[in-house]
Amino acid sequence: MAPVIETHNLCKYYRVGKEVIKAVDGVNLLVPDGCIFGLIGPNGAGKSTLIHLLMGIILPNSGSGEVLGYDIVKESIEIRKRVGFMPEGIGFYTDLTAEQNLRAVADLIGLEDKDKRVEECLRTVGLWNFKKLKYKEMSTGMKQRLGLAQALLKDPQLLILDEPTAGIDPQGAREFRDLVKELYKEGKTIFISTHLLYEIGPILTHIAIMNKGRITVQGGIDDIKEKLLSTQGYTYEIEMREVKQEIKERLSSIDTVKEVIMEPSKILVRCSEPSSSELMSALIGEEVYSFRLVRPSLEDVFRAYAR
Repeated sequence: MAPVIETHNLCKYYRVGKEVIKAVDGVNLLVPDGCIFGLIGPNGAGKSTLIHLLMGIILPNSGSGEVLGYDIVKESIEIRKRVGFMPEGIGFYTDLTAEQNLRAVADLIGLEDKDKRVEECLRTVGLWNFKKLKYKEMSTGMKQRLGLAQALLKDPQLLILDEPTAGIDPQGAREFRDLVKELYKEGKTIFISTHLLYEIGPILTHIAIMNKGRITVQGGIDDIKEKLLSTQGYTYEIEMREVKQEIKERLSSIDTVKEVIMEPSKILVRCSEPSSSELMSALIGEEVYSFRLVRPSLEDVFRAYAR
């Protein structure tokens, strides 16, 4: 199946005085169909610039890209017709209600059967009961949900959401995650950029980490965690009844063991390669409560590759 987003050495530079700022620097991005893809990186990493290139809002200096099979330079109008886009800091008419704002967008894009679609989208994001509430009276979380509703108006295959949880409280972020998971179950591909890893991370199936205009790693989350394990080593956590110096010495004598850390009720063993059988052999006769491989978290992945 063809990817929904693919770029080839995509570059966008800006000149500020005599300095050249490389906002997007040779990006090769591949977003498979049917995933929740997170573009993760700190503020200023180039995430929004990359999204604007994908949507044809700005033009690249070099390189190329396709979204849903359409060229980002030559066929950007076709992309904007088919992609549900929620930009960072999306704005609506402040004195119009949620329903009136969506109707205005529906008129702008020439949507057929707009009354039915506006109601469907407001119901999907949980705003139908607040359809008469003016935009200026909404909470930040409600405004973000309205932004998602407008992105859904065309019933797109692909959603591109730029910093969708910025500025909303934990409850609002949780509700937004639940919405995204439901849309994913319905078969939509969702591309999210964020610097708030803890808010979006739990629902992602794939990620790309971006820093200083470059993609440092990308792929399925499990595959990237496995890659990190193989490059940084394997850590085993052993909980036991009694942690003794002689156990540390026994474990340290194993060739693959790089470090043994003793704690009051457990031992951490860092190894250069998978070593569970050797470690278990060294623990024969000891009262062991648990033995597990400590897999990297998404935060560990981010710390390792966002450099």
